[in-house]
Amino acid sequence: MITAMNRRMVLRGVAPALAFAATIAGTAAAQDAIRVISHRQPALEYYTQQMVEALPEGRVTTELMPIDKELELASITMSSESDAIDVLYLNDASFQRFAANGWLEPLDDLWEKYREEYDLDDFPQSVIDSVTYDGHIYSMPILTNTELFFYRKDLLEEAGIEPPETMEEYKAAAAELDSARTAGTIMSLKPVDAALNEAHWYMNSIGDGWFDEEWRPIFNNAAGVEAITKLKEMTEHAPRGFTSHANDESTINLQQGLAAMGLQWFTRAAAMDDPEQSRVVDQIDWVAPPGGGARIANDGFAISRFSSGDKEEMFRMMAEAASRESMREGAQYAMPPRLSILEDPALAEQYRWYPAARAALEGGKAFPAMPDFLDVGEIVTRHILRAVTGEAEVQAALDQAAAETEELLASRGYYDE
Repeated sequence: MITAMNRRMVLRGVAPALAFAATIAGTAAAQDAIRVISHRQPALEYYTQQMVEALPEGRVTTELMPIDKELELASITMSSESDAIDVLYLNDASFQRFAANGWLEPLDDLWEKYREEYDLDDFPQSVIDSVTYDGHIYSMPILTNTELFFYRKDLLEEAGIEPPETMEEYKAAAAELDSARTAGTIMSLKPVDAALNEAHWYMNSIGDGWFDEEWRPIFNNAAGVEAITKLKEMTEHAPRGFTSHANDESTINLQQGLAAMGLQWFTRAAAMDDPEQSRVVDQIDWVAPPGGGARIANDGFAISRFSSGDKEEMFRMMAEAASRESMREGAQYAMPPRLSILEDPALAEQYRWYPAARAALEGGKAFPAMPDFLDVGEIVTRHILRAVTGEAEVQAALDQAAAETEELLASRGYYDE
């Protein structure tokens, strides 16, 4: 299955630029330094500089650029099996494709060798899973994002309600707090990404997940039907227009006091306490999503399988950048994926949502390790919205989504013929 799929993967997302790749290869042959390419943003500027400082001066060169340019450059270079790139940044979506194509160096042996020296067990299993493909670790975690459960602590306290720990408690709290002025909960069901994130939570906390071990859909089984039925019931307490709401709209609903609780990304937490944007400063608090299983997304750095350099040296360079000391400083730029940093009392005082983030990381779940999952998501969210809006029964909608998903995956080589 993997072999057939990889043959198809290698042909997708790669521009026909062989002349350019040859030029890159010639450049690489003339250089001895470890070449790191990355997307440009403040957190990545910090971590690539940590790599530069991890080795003697001149051993590391870094090139930062927009994410689309970086992925295009990496795809062209690695599809031609050039050694022009040694280390590259990958977000969670691109990681799956590069790993499936066989372009990344497995890190399992080095991970085990340096497990204690770099305290690699400080990364929770959910983060390790997100940088693992087909049973092998391929990336060093650097940045992570996780969904938290936001709630109005003042409203819950007035109603005598504890922060929910289960989906049933969440439903009861949303129903209790739902009013003409304040919706019981935000719901982000705009296709594709927002709706897929929301459904992912329900599929993991109530359902059995998305696929079996052979990539056959299981989201239309009895547990999956129960999950989407519950999601549909929760929309009774959501703001009007929830099928067109994504992160921005849901963030504003929370900030403006128009919703009492709901699922939203860690990166939106600080906006709740911004007096220039928020009417609920110090009134929002956070816990791990009830029932667990909400999405986590992890970005990191990987080693090119085609690099001719010292890959152990590259691993140690990445591990130094991802060390506890480095990430303690890097916490000012982005959420670090190390548990010890998230439970640091000083950081928890500075960033009130960090303790919830730690709990959410331990109970969270990345999207399935499938390069085509976002394409599957386009199918699934379309049919889930049919069920939510009453256009189709839940079972019928999920059965149709499962049939279309199998057809798509069969065409891409996921199943033995």
